[in-house]
Amino acid sequence: MQLHFQEIRPGDVEQELTQKDQFDTDKVPLTATLVREALQNVMDARAPSFDQALRVRIAFHNSTADREFWEELFTGFRHHLDASGVSIEGVRLDAPRFLLIEDFGTTGLRGATEERDEREFSDFWRRVGKSHKSSGKGGSWGLGKLVFPVSSTLRCFFGLTIRSDDSSRQPKLMGQTILSTHVLDGRRYVPHGFFCNLGQDGIQVPAVDDTTVERFRRASGFARTDQPGLSIAIPFPRQEITIETLIPFVIEHYFFPILTGELIIQIGDETISAETLEQLAERYPAAVLKDGHMIAFIKALDAARTADAPVNVPDGWDSSAGLEAVLDAALVQELRARYLRGELLHFRLPIACNSMAEGRLTGSFDVFLQPAPAGASPVPLFIRNSITVPNEASYFTNPHVFAAVVASDKVVSSFLRDAENPAHTSWNGRAEKLMARWRTPGSTLPKIRHSARKLDQLVGNSENIIDPDALISLLHIPKPATAKKRKVPNPISPPSPTPPEPTPRPYRIIPNVGGFTVKGAGESAASEMPMSINVRMAYAIARGDAFKRYDRNDFSLTGPTDIGIQAEGATSQPAADNVLLIEADAPDFSVTVSGFDPNRDVIVQSNRVRA
Repeated sequence: MQLHFQEIRPGDVEQELTQKDQFDTDKVPLTATLVREALQNVMDARAPSFDQALRVRIAFHNSTADREFWEELFTGFRHHLDASGVSIEGVRLDAPRFLLIEDFGTTGLRGATEERDEREFSDFWRRVGKSHKSSGKGGSWGLGKLVFPVSSTLRCFFGLTIRSDDSSRQPKLMGQTILSTHVLDGRRYVPHGFFCNLGQDGIQVPAVDDTTVERFRRASGFARTDQPGLSIAIPFPRQEITIETLIPFVIEHYFFPILTGELIIQIGDETISAETLEQLAERYPAAVLKDGHMIAFIKALDAARTADAPVNVPDGWDSSAGLEAVLDAALVQELRARYLRGELLHFRLPIACNSMAEGRLTGSFDVFLQPAPAGASPVPLFIRNSITVPNEASYFTNPHVFAAVVASDKVVSSFLRDAENPAHTSWNGRAEKLMARWRTPGSTLPKIRHSARKLDQLVGNSENIIDPDALISLLHIPKPATAKKRKVPNPISPPSPTPPEPTPRPYRIIPNVGGFTVKGAGESAASEMPMSINVRMAYAIARGDAFKRYDRNDFSLTGPTDIGIQAEGATSQPAADNVLLIEADAPDFSVTVSGFDPNRDVIVQSNRVRA
């Protein structure tokens, strides 16, 4: 096994991997990205026959035992690093320090090693930004694996895998570096280099000989012997990556599968499990677990999942008639009484997802609701398989209720996975993969997003909401004393003036299900053309100014959105998140805005924009 770079041929297009910058930002530091990307693929890769908790080992190892091995392996690497502008000042290539991430209980990287196919080995080593992970899984080795070389000061990493479908349990070892296009000894090289052997037609293949694999395993500090799974070794990890900086992000991003007994992580000398997480969360605070109430809610949720006795919501709950139309009235009253007592409610909701390839598929997802005790700070949970999708929390805004939307059904998990952004932090109803694989996803996704809020509104029924103005109409509030006005006998009132005829409006706003239409008045508006109109919109609220309390998480016209706009005789463009500018040319113009939650009222205001 040695380092190989391919030369760039005269007709090849040079391409740099600019996506590397996405893994370390002011908002999301590298340590958080490393934890999230590495572990979400572990959750995806459970071996079919493995029914215990998945285990992950994260450790650091200083390799000083086999300097000759590293000298041989890194021969020539120094020159490529220098040609790429990567500083190696003070770096001893014969004594590397490693960050190790090993998973146990998973499938390993299955598939062909001597040629490309559409399985995990090729996805991991031979593709960037593309994968063929099967439906319903927790993630894929797409762009996410770039976090491994980004985490190394030398921009490289190694992987050793044993596959669950390989009865020989033969380890397969490769390494990869991602530098930049560079020139060395007059030759121009691609950014990707491989520590590997070369197979037929020059394809990179793993080392499998016992001597090389065993020397690497011992020198790097891998714990894996013959267990299926994947071991990652990142040499010379960046300075900010330490046990102390990794643990808080492990807790923050993976508390759910840890608390539900699906994942155990050994990190340094600490074991993070369902039994230890609460204590560790006190030492390594995570905002979502800042008190014990969230942990208690998740444990109760897990017990309810095990009992598997949900309230099965009938088909049609997502129609304009709403939940109350499909649930028995007596059941609703019972649920409201239980909710008022603070009990955990478990619902299972059916939903149809229309696949481009397979047609209409019916799946289901679960919603858990429980009123929070005094002093608790609930954070809504949106979970696909066992992976939390944190930015979706904005779709449930009741600060007094614990809520969790959990999708583990194959159909719904597959749909939501295709909706996820590359960071696995939010769902996008117009994601490219989603639009390519599913019909009308823009109407399906909001049903899942808003399900917890709608159920909370149904069972809460405002009975436990304190309204300080609820009795105001029943209270006598004396008016302040004022001087009595002198009565004038037989006052003479002047005749009321005749009001002028109202000027006909050149357009009107017509409400529709899930939206509205701005419609020109026809010939009577011809003299007003062309005309500019600002249309402002917001969801109605019980009290206060809906526009002042508009939340872009409800809907936004400026980013990825489920809101659709169709214009005839006019053009339109967003002027703000909830403001649409219409430029009308024809007196009978029509602009229809759709895609709002049909179970919420939309308030619309408009005004002419004068030149």
